[in-house]
Amino acid sequence: MGRLFFILGIIVLFLLLLLFVPIDLETDAYYDINGRKLAFSVNAYRLIPLVGGYVATYPGGIAFHLTKKKAVVLPYSQVKDEQKRFSFMRTFWLKNARFHIETGAEYLFPVLLLQRCLQIYTLTKKGKKTELENELWLSNGDTLKLSANFLIRFTIYKLLRSILKNVKEK
Repeated sequence: MGRLFFILGIIVLFLLLLLFVPIDLETDAYYDINGRKLAFSVNAYRLIPLVGGYVATYPGGIAFHLTKKKAVVLPYSQVKDEQKRFSFMRTFWLKNARFHIETGAEYLFPVLLLQRCLQIYTLTKKGKKTELENELWLSNGDTLKLSANFLIRFTIYKLLRSILKNVKEK
């Protein structure tokens, strides 16, 4: 009888750890305006690859190419519905962000504006530390290359709570 309670105690402890221990997702993204593709990868704890591929647009929607033969296609109308359904702001914490941007003179003003908005966003985070690193390289010609690295932290408890709240509202 004692062995049964010991095993049940270990299972309950494991489930509590799984619910409340933060999970780190590292996302790497690269965009080249001339290639018109956004490559991405998502890793858990920087070691376990979860998903990767590239995103391309087609007339009427977005296609997520996960492998050479598998792609997930979302029409723009469905993207708008998915955006309304789930709020990421309360569920995920942005721990740090690194941006490396190479641009020509044509895209310099919008890129500088984006950088300033990101800096203002990180300064307005009261009490929550978010590390932001920006690098801007100026080059000759019509080019815009963005490289980004994000570290996002969440708990399964907050994720489940947000999903159940959305289900309850429907």
